[in-house]
Amino acid sequence: MKKMPLAYIAILFLSFLSSPLVSQSSKSLDWQIQFRSVKTREPKPILKPINEEIAVENGSECWLVIKADADSYCYVVCYTSDKELYVLHNQALRGGVEKTIRIGVVRDPPGIETIYVIMSLSRQTNLEKLIENFEKNKGSRQHFNNLYYEVVNMQNTVSGLGEPVGTIISSGGTSRSTDNDDQNLATRFSGKEIYVRPITISH
Repeated sequence: MKKMPLAYIAILFLSFLSSPLVSQSSKSLDWQIQFRSVKTREPKPILKPINEEIAVENGSECWLVIKADADSYCYVVCYTSDKELYVLHNQALRGGVEKTIRIGVVRDPPGIETIYVIMSLSRQTNLEKLIENFEKNKGSRQHFNNLYYEVVNMQNTVSGLGEPVGTIISSGGTSRSTDNDDQNLATRFSGKEIYVRPITISH
């Protein structure tokens, strides 16, 4: 009986070891997000797409509605026009359950707020630790910088891996706009394990 070369056996062994990693990386988180605002003295919510800068009137109350198809982790951080940082959400989400996250009321002076929405199938322990340190040490410029630059670095990394930032595309399995009526306007994402989505609000 002819023996297999050692090199061939080694290739088979390495292929066997790498197969679980391939299947693991094929997991994706499917989720959707809505931006809603209410003008002063107008109770009906206004829904707007998140693929462009969102203009709202001063005095408007704003919030996000997020729903993921599977259990996941959601982190929402706001960087304000006056260079303040706020953590709006830092918890797990149950699959199939809508979560409303209040941004707050935008007020004078006019400016631009950036909301970073981070969605992930896996827990982001380093980000959570930075959030914890930031919350415990309000006023610390070091902890402010640590958290802010971590969020920005995550955005750059995820964008470099193929997630478009600031633009909704209709192909490539990353995102799409759903129904365009006032009741169902939402943006849906699919095809990746982690997303970092900045939303810009001007007022």
